[in-house]
Amino acid sequence: MDVNVMNLRDRTLGIVVGPGFDDSQVVKVAQELRLRGARVLIIGIAETEAVAVAGLNGSLLKPDLVMSKTNASGLDALIIPGGDSTKRLKSDDRVLTLVLEMNSTGKPIGTTGNSTLVLGGAGLLRNKRVTGDPGIKEDVEKSGALYLSQGVVVDHNLVTSRAGTDLPHFVDTISFLLEPATAMS
Repeated sequence: MDVNVMNLRDRTLGIVVGPGFDDSQVVKVAQELRLRGARVLIIGIAETEAVAVAGLNGSLLKPDLVMSKTNASGLDALIIPGGDSTKRLKSDDRVLTLVLEMNSTGKPIGTTGNSTLVLGGAGLLRNKRVTGDPGIKEDVEKSGALYLSQGVVVDHNLVTSRAGTDLPHFVDTISFLLEPATAMS
């Protein structure tokens, strides 16, 4: 899709990062969203923004916000990258509360790789169609979801992706969900 068509100016998207996040997923998604004009906020799970978060491959990110200062009303969409951080995020009450608040308002929630399991931690997988890293298929199905072996799957406001080469389509999909509807003449 043409980046010029997907203008995200005046949109704020949060990316939740915990220790061991997948560096490439965060960097690629944030970069593409910023190219489209979005304001991208890195949301850490520490108690202060001064604590940098280390990625799986060694990159350090300084959060713009911390979870305790984040609420759904300040975000147009939420993205949760995969990586080792998923183990912690899927049971972090602050993260799960934010996911549930975003879901209750129908705002897009995107997950990549194994972070689809965070949706399971929030109880949002029952009767949903999702994808993610193939290694999570059994856990996703135990949560009541239908796992599809596709690059990106959309079920209402939930956008799930396997990651890697699927990230451009993932960003296109999130962008599409945030685009205002055009009037039909």
